Amino acid sequence: MRPASFVTTVGSTGAGHDGRDVVIVNEPDVGATLRTRGRFYLLCEVDPPTRAGLEIAREVTELARHDYYYDLSAGVEVGLRRALRKANRRAAQLIREDRARTSLHLACAVVVNNEIAAARIGRAHVFLVRHARLFLPGEEPDELADFVHRTTTRQASSLGAETDLLPQVWRQTVEAGDTIILATGSITDGLGADALKNAAITLHPRAAADHVKNRAVAERIAGSSATIFIEIASGAGAAARRGGEPEVPATEPPEVVIAESIRSRVDVVWRRRPRPIAFLAVARPVTRVVAGAVGVVLELMPRRRPELPRRPESARLRSARTQRWTTLLAILLLLVTAAFGYGVVRNYQEDQIRNDYRIAIVDVDQSISAAESFAQRKDMDHAWEKADAASQRLAAAERSPAADRAQIAQLRARIDALQDTLNGVVVDLAKAVPGAKPAVLAETVNGIYVADPGAGRLWRLSGKPLVTGVVLERGKAGVGGPGFVTAQDAALLTLDDARRLWRAEGNTVKQIPLPGTEKWKAASGLATFAGNVYVLDAQSGQVWRYEPDFAGALAGPTGFLPAALPAGSARELAVDGDIWVLTSSGEIQRYRRQGIDPVLTRLTFTVQWKGTPLAPTNFQALESQGSLWILDANARVVAQITRDGREIARWSLSQHLPAPTAFFVSEKQDVAYTVHGSKIATTDLSR
Repeated sequence: MRPASFVTTVGSTGAGHDGRDVVIVNEPDVGATLRTRGRFYLLCEVDPPTRAGLEIAREVTELARHDYYYDLSAGVEVGLRRALRKANRRAAQLIREDRARTSLHLACAVVVNNEIAAARIGRAHVFLVRHARLFLPGEEPDELADFVHRTTTRQASSLGAETDLLPQVWRQTVEAGDTIILATGSITDGLGADALKNAAITLHPRAAADHVKNRAVAERIAGSSATIFIEIASGAGAAARRGGEPEVPATEPPEVVIAESIRSRVDVVWRRRPRPIAFLAVARPVTRVVAGAVGVVLELMPRRRPELPRRPESARLRSARTQRWTTLLAILLLLVTAAFGYGVVRNYQEDQIRNDYRIAIVDVDQSISAAESFAQRKDMDHAWEKADAASQRLAAAERSPAADRAQIAQLRARIDALQDTLNGVVVDLAKAVPGAKPAVLAETVNGIYVADPGAGRLWRLSGKPLVTGVVLERGKAGVGGPGFVTAQDAALLTLDDARRLWRAEGNTVKQIPLPGTEKWKAASGLATFAGNVYVLDAQSGQVWRYEPDFAGALAGPTGFLPAALPAGSARELAVDGDIWVLTSSGEIQRYRRQGIDPVLTRLTFTVQWKGTPLAPTNFQALESQGSLWILDANARVVAQITRDGREIARWSLSQHLPAPTAFFVSEKQDVAYTVHGSKIATTDLSR
């Protein structure tokens, strides 16, 4: 007997925008899917409401819906249980990774033909309203428990609380007029189940859902107010089957009647078709007459002239024919020999190319090993000679048709690492983050810190061997791209591209309010001394000073230079008690505050060079250091001078790296750190 036909009318509140619930109503349009998997309804409540919890709820509910319709290997009950178990495992994983105390409460119902399969996990509820009475799913299939006479309160773990959860799926045959209700625990506890029953009995499903939501808002019920009302009604073809009347055969379409009439007439004609055997019997006399006529015509046709005997061939003709065949065979032999020789030559050339490539690779490997040996003995001249030779031979081997790209890449990596070792490169930040472009360096007791606007990070270099860590990163905790960094005792002050000042100490990062940033045009440098913060504004040619008040907050800014410098002329700023400004022309200007004067007084400062005068491009002056340090990027020289301007010593940097863009000298380590593109190199100052 065919099952009764039903249609559903659904009313739901829809998913909220405050991150409290997720509602899924899926009614397939394809008839096959509707008959086999049915209509899918799901409601999920997030407690407490958080953005992360809502994202987890959306992912696991969509996973449950997809797996239920995707898995066609089992029935409705098994498929629903598998989908919910997989969603539970995924929810447990996401909640554990997010470290969030989030609870997900889920109620699910599937209507297939004349049956319903439902399940609940957590505080969500599933109700069935039949004949104006409210029922709960029973313990067994087709078992209903009257809500009024229930004796215990049913409890269930939330979704994801247990990794291995076996949800109980309840099945029940539905009748016309039944209403299925999916409701959150907040609605059930706040309004009561009777309010849901009255709304289902008296109102249209959509109106019932809106009514419940409006009551929840009016009574200020905390939590989700999501509900789904599913009303079951008889289908269009169900009334005739319930009436018990005999089925009336369907009338054939007109085109079918016409086709049958044509087919019957064709069959009559085909039965009266002539038989081939009878036709041959009739045509046999005609065939004899035609054959005789053809024979007569052939006899009357003119005959071909008889062939005369051929003249015997002479020895001359036989010799010429033999010579032609000999010549043809000789040409064929020559062509075969040429083709064979060409193949041999090609094989020889290919073998020679492969052998040359192998020899070149062996030479490259030996040159690299020799360069590494010279580097260990501190013989840098011979090490560079072998490294350059290896690089040139590898470039030639790379152009070979027999080149092995993986082997070439491996040797190229060895040469690059060797050249970095010879150049004193300690780290290449581009290997960690493509596009890295370090700009400013600073030092504390915890290591060297690098502000990298290209990668949007503040790096920390510490330990032996050197270990790279991230202190600040663009987009985390509201931090912009770190542009400048300076040390304040054991802490760091970082100015990002959003003109916000951050203090990093240990594992804590705190923003320091910086008022009046709209007075700047652009920050070109950052320094600190005695709690004050100094910002160099190259475009306006001014140094802005922030001074802490009695509460410790920074107040300012105050223009500190007695007269603004030309726009774009200031290059770097350093503060060690005095204010040092390096201009783009290489001039070092020294300023000092006299008494309580709110502006600075410029002091005379002239460098007394020992050798060729340098053109400083970077400058360093720290209160904790006894000397001033200068970098000439064009000459690739780091120089040490006294505070009265006398040069003490100078050191040459590697000529094999790009020109340095920034530097920092650590006097306690006797090491100069220089920035070359994305690489940071060190120079030993103790020699």
